[in-house]
Amino acid sequence: MLGIMASQPSCWGIFPTPANNELTRHTIYHDLNPACQEIRLLRVHLEEKDSFIRCELLPAASLSNIRGQYTAISYCAGDPRRTKKIFVNGIPFNVFENLAHVLEMTRNFWTKTFPDKECIIWADQICINQFNLAERSHQVGFMRGIYSSAAQTLICLSTTDVDPRGVEWLVKLHQSVDPDGDFYQYYFHLEYYLRTNLANKQFADDWFAFYDVFNSPWWMRTWVYQEFISSSNIYFLYGKSSVPWKRLSEVLPTLQKYSHFPYFGPAITERQAQVADTKNIVNFFVISKLRFDRVGPFDLMDLLSQSRHLQSSDSRDGIYAFLGLVRESYGIIPDYSPENTMEQLLVDIATRIVLQDKTLDILSDASRVRGELSPRLPSWVPDWTTKTCVSLIPRTIRDTSDGSVALFPRIVQSGKLELQGFHIGVFRKGKLGWYFPNSRDRFRHDGEGREELWDIFGAQGPFVLRHLGNQYHLVREAQRNKPAGYNSVEDAVQRHGLQAQTVVLS
Repeated sequence: MLGIMASQPSCWGIFPTPANNELTRHTIYHDLNPACQEIRLLRVHLEEKDSFIRCELLPAASLSNIRGQYTAISYCAGDPRRTKKIFVNGIPFNVFENLAHVLEMTRNFWTKTFPDKECIIWADQICINQFNLAERSHQVGFMRGIYSSAAQTLICLSTTDVDPRGVEWLVKLHQSVDPDGDFYQYYFHLEYYLRTNLANKQFADDWFAFYDVFNSPWWMRTWVYQEFISSSNIYFLYGKSSVPWKRLSEVLPTLQKYSHFPYFGPAITERQAQVADTKNIVNFFVISKLRFDRVGPFDLMDLLSQSRHLQSSDSRDGIYAFLGLVRESYGIIPDYSPENTMEQLLVDIATRIVLQDKTLDILSDASRVRGELSPRLPSWVPDWTTKTCVSLIPRTIRDTSDGSVALFPRIVQSGKLELQGFHIGVFRKGKLGWYFPNSRDRFRHDGEGREELWDIFGAQGPFVLRHLGNQYHLVREAQRNKPAGYNSVEDAVQRHGLQAQTVVLS
């Protein structure tokens, strides 16, 4: 096995990948044409001459010319220090240990499912020259196209030798309830079959083994989310067992109804708690795919907020991995150069969301989504790198044609956002004085750093802002409490004839 190089290339910290010597990379890779969306494909040799996986890179081709002629691979890369040697074009090549496992499982699946066809695949670590940052940037820019153009996608949930009991239980379950029968009769028979077998301990154990399949680290990785949603024909591989997504999607909704097994002791109760956590994570993927297939692109801000439990080796992937699932009008181009820091990217993305979505919902996110980078960001920019999630169900793009469009939001300079709204109150010693003429509760507190209540046009608000010189910092989202004697804040504003003012957030 080839070891990790003692002196890693400069991009090692940007995208950890198993090391291969420079001669190997120069021999295998030739430049791709980004204008033609060229990609490389890999032919996997199915014959087993020895214990090594052997494959060859095919000449680069335009994605539009090879649609439906290859299979995409999706897997959890794992630790780049755990490597295994394969042969590419007859040359030793270091890959992730997990990828070597995937290639072996793919070869096994292929010989059983498509014995008379060549095994032509796309696998990111080999088909992209990972040490060429420019190539990596333009390849990830059309990752959705790579997966949506594949004839099928093989998702490998296993990483080593595993117990295939769970997948075999699912296949047997599906076959036991007449999968070729009437649509509604199928679900009736499925529920009946589950209920009548709940008291069978072996059946329950196998059922829990099925949920163990979903404890795979694959479900926690950032890039696989887009790969899964973009693919139309999916097979899940688990060891040497496989199940098509169509079959899994038919069974999962019914299985979700069952969260309690009353016939067993504390050990089953503990397993049920583990299953509940697994269900939430898997549901995020399943519901996302169903919604995307039905309605189309997601709202970018919601997706960034609700996918933060997913993990990646490069924090920028937490944004770039979702670009294929949102509108192209954001104009975001992946840039993995060292100069494009995470702080700079977060400001750029927040700016594009404000200007493209024409809504200031981002202020609510910024007040809640705070993390380690927040002190170095403008106060109105959320730190989407923090791992705390708001929810696990992304919304599709919201309609802003109902009059909630923000008035005059603009970027006055990098990191500063100019807005309009009503200045409706000042805080002093934790108490709010409403900023209306003749209000007995009104406070005069004009000192530097005072906290004020503002109702911002186009935002959910109101918000507490800290006045610092000629600009403000966002502090938090405030409760919409109505002032005494008024039906609402809007009622008070209208009756006192308050005028809209300009506020600059930094």
